[in-house]
Amino acid sequence: MTRILYCLVKVTPLFILFILSTACQSAAPTPAPTYTPYPTYTPYPTYTPPPASASVPSASPVVWPRGERDDVIPAEDTAAFVGEAVTVEGVVLNSYNSGKAVFLHLGPTGDEFSAVIFAEDWSKFSASPETLYNGRLVRIEGQVKLYQNKPEIIVRDPQQIEIALQPGESLFAACQCPPADTPVPTEPPAEDTPAPASPTAGDVVSWQEAANYANQQVTVKGKVVATYNSGKVVFLNFDSDYRNTFKVVIFPDAWGRFPAPPEEYYRQKTILVTGLVKMYQGAPEIIVETPGQIEILE
Repeated sequence: MTRILYCLVKVTPLFILFILSTACQSAAPTPAPTYTPYPTYTPYPTYTPPPASASVPSASPVVWPRGERDDVIPAEDTAAFVGEAVTVEGVVLNSYNSGKAVFLHLGPTGDEFSAVIFAEDWSKFSASPETLYNGRLVRIEGQVKLYQNKPEIIVRDPQQIEIALQPGESLFAACQCPPADTPVPTEPPAEDTPAPASPTAGDVVSWQEAANYANQQVTVKGKVVATYNSGKVVFLNFDSDYRNTFKVVIFPDAWGRFPAPPEEYYRQKTILVTGLVKMYQGAPEIIVETPGQIEILE
């Protein structure tokens, strides 16, 4: 019995180690977690600027009524030509009528250059300048001046602005200008050409004769057959061919001086109008500033 116990004491530790060893070898080993790297960094897309536009917008397929030129400058470069007479080209991005002047803003942002048209010249245009040119590609001729550190050209005559035409577009549709056969302003008489005789005091000339007295103070007689208020100027017309015949012009600052809106007050009336005859686009006109310049005969 003693020998048996002794054997058990000797064998038991070895037996336990054997059992543990067998159990460890039979169990599947647990693999270590594999390393999953973070996703590789993908940079944000780099900024690709839009293609640089041509320095002169006329690179697009447009037609210039006065022909191609190589001496125009883009609107954004106008500041380099202060004091010079140039031709500026660009798109009128926006326009503004302050009530005293129309501003046409040109350039990539519309802040680089402005053409300025004062109220006294609005009647020379076939439509309101702020709508006539807005959004159009134009060329503007004149002397560049600085106003509040920004370059501008003062436009006194529609001939200073040329509108680019799209292929197939007519000049009349684009600018609503008078037909190409509209007579040009009369040239000053040569020194050897006698000027028209001035009317003597009290003489009255017919509206058909008014062009003979350009730059002279006269009294013109005629019947107002039609009137028109553009919102910027009132016209009293004496013939259906109002573009090429005598007319009376009344600007907004004078409207309040009349007993009624001039376009209503003088319509279908025979009148005498006294003032300085001026030629505009080949047609004579008198600018009326006070009701005293007009006498109603019937």
